Amino acid sequence: MLTEMSPDGSESAERRGGAPEYRPEQGSVPVIVLGSGLTALGVIRSLADVGIETLLVDGTRNLARRSRWARRRVIEHPESTDPASLLELLERLPYGKAVLLPCSDKWTTAVAGLRQSAPERFATSMPPQEAVSVLADKALLANALDRLEIPHPWTKVITTEIDLDGIPEVRWPDIFLKPTDSQSFSQLFGVKAFTVSDRSDAAAKLQQMHDAGIGAVAQEYIPGPPDRHYFIDGFVDRSGRVKALLSRRRIRMFPTDYGNSTFMHTVPLDFVAEAVAGLERLLADLFYRGIFSAEFKHDPRDDVFRLLEVNVRPWWYIEFATLCGINVAELSYLDALDRPVPNRRSFPTGARHVLMPDDIFAFRHLRRNGSLSFSTWWRQIWGASDAIFRRSDPLPAFDPILVLPRRVLNKLRKVLRSMRS
Repeated sequence: MLTEMSPDGSESAERRGGAPEYRPEQGSVPVIVLGSGLTALGVIRSLADVGIETLLVDGTRNLARRSRWARRRVIEHPESTDPASLLELLERLPYGKAVLLPCSDKWTTAVAGLRQSAPERFATSMPPQEAVSVLADKALLANALDRLEIPHPWTKVITTEIDLDGIPEVRWPDIFLKPTDSQSFSQLFGVKAFTVSDRSDAAAKLQQMHDAGIGAVAQEYIPGPPDRHYFIDGFVDRSGRVKALLSRRRIRMFPTDYGNSTFMHTVPLDFVAEAVAGLERLLADLFYRGIFSAEFKHDPRDDVFRLLEVNVRPWWYIEFATLCGINVAELSYLDALDRPVPNRRSFPTGARHVLMPDDIFAFRHLRRNGSLSFSTWWRQIWGASDAIFRRSDPLPAFDPILVLPRRVLNKLRKVLRSMRS
């Protein structure tokens, strides 16, 4: 179903079986942004910064739609992994040429499956299906990292409860359960993983994951606080050359256990050179193409950067990279259209970025345990760029206020679930 959006972001009359009235400017090639939330918002703004028009495909009601560059340029369509459903939608659009840019794991799966049958008028800059499969499957990724001798945490695929018996007793204090479908797990449970205390606890939480239709892996927890996490973001062009790199360090996250970054700053590439070298070997081995964001943890036990995961799509803080001069959304656009892709590896170090109000929640937790004062927190965030608020595009910043009741309700449900378990 296609739904046209009015200038104030509200829905207008449905146009069943037709196409939206919005038309791109004559001669321009627009980008169809498949996704929602902070990731889609960052992509839309990054492309708008270089004058590229976008059309948002979104089945939610969240902040991306409130962007000044998204209003009246939205198609109502639920997120899907089905290439056929996506193709049906695309064939109804009035574009002679367009670029597809998926902003979620599910949309990435749909676009990857569509590549063989998509009309030539829809271009993409994406990794091959084999690379997507390896990076999405924790077991395949662990095997690839072992083969390439790239440091990573100990990992074991858990298919049934019996697989838990194969975990040595000595490992249980340092084990957590990680989902194979991170997006669905996070939406359902509000965290990235489950902490477990022993085998029986792991069995109970594994059952919760299986009841939700989500697979699991047991993984070693690398010790150390949130600021031991480093991210390397970038882009690989159609010839396999790494054209863009940005390195950043997490300072805070929320929830405090297996949560998302809420405050970060850029660090020199030289500092994470060991991690970059391993990541580039992996990308070359997979014949990777497109946008990526890799997460490492700096292990205090041996001073080694261990690769945790690699996203094969835009990430939450893609706009932060753009503000630092690394616009990978633009590079993806150029590469998809077979245009020259410039090198982008120069960025300011120490640039700060914050996600409000999530960082307030992180601060409150740290203040309660005496590890962060208000004055220190305020000095850190003062002058930092904000992940949602932008003076040239302010309306998305009001979205957290509108969805706050829903967030409170979800937290209450989480508490009730934990009380029952």
